[in-house]
Amino acid sequence: MRRPAAVVFLAAVAVGLLAACSGKHGYDFPPPPSTNPEESTTVPDFSSVQLARVSGRTTTTIDNSPGQAHISGFVVAPQGAVPGATVHVERLVDDSVLALDVATNPDGSFHVDNVKGGRYRIRAWRVPDLALTTPMIFFLNGNENKTGVNLQVAQYTGTNVTPAIAPNPPIVGDPSNLAVQVTTVVVDATGVVRATPMAGVQVDLLGSGSWQLQSPATELTDSSGTAVWRLTCTSTGPQPISATVNGTGYPLNLPPCQATPQTFPTSPPPTSFSANTTTTRF
Repeated sequence: MRRPAAVVFLAAVAVGLLAACSGKHGYDFPPPPSTNPEESTTVPDFSSVQLARVSGRTTTTIDNSPGQAHISGFVVAPQGAVPGATVHVERLVDDSVLALDVATNPDGSFHVDNVKGGRYRIRAWRVPDLALTTPMIFFLNGNENKTGVNLQVAQYTGTNVTPAIAPNPPIVGDPSNLAVQVTTVVVDATGVVRATPMAGVQVDLLGSGSWQLQSPATELTDSSGTAVWRLTCTSTGPQPISATVNGTGYPLNLPPCQATPQTFPTSPPPTSFSANTTTTRF
């Protein structure tokens, strides 16, 4: 009886595989990889690595917690105590500043309580007319009660009239240009004194000195608050002149007029002789 061809083929394959497994010339598989690590697991040391510099500066946090020192005083003006003024207190720590604003009482007094010691800078103002332009600077001990800090403010208000003349000083007989700037002065909300130009204001030029006008005596200020005249001084010495703005006269206090400088003829240069001369012999 003949066996099916498929059975014969499978039997042959099985015999071949058994021979390959039992023989010395079968498939040799590579050994499994080693489990021993080839690289060190030590943490690398980067302490010797030079890092690039970063632009900027080191910043520190300033301690702004309450302290045991106190500051008190008054804000006074030429007219007396100043109620409702602002006192600006700064504690200076290296390049940093801690600031505090306090208001004066009806009697002009102020108090800054429970602050830390250190270097302080204080100024005061009242909008729109009073200001202390030079602050007071002092050192405060950690538990000091500093009293009698009196801040003297000055008045900055009204109209300013500022003259300028060219040439300076004016020369008798020569035309000059006179410029007058009109500004109004106010103290702003930060205590800074500012001069604001007054445009379109009528300015009348008046004088009892020896001046001859080549332009109208009345001019209007431009956008910069400036009015300009052309005039000539006719006598030497101080020559009074003033500008009237809104009915108020302002002396200009110009420099005295100078005489025309004398000029002297210069001597002709000496005659030069050539070094190549001919000597006549007798």
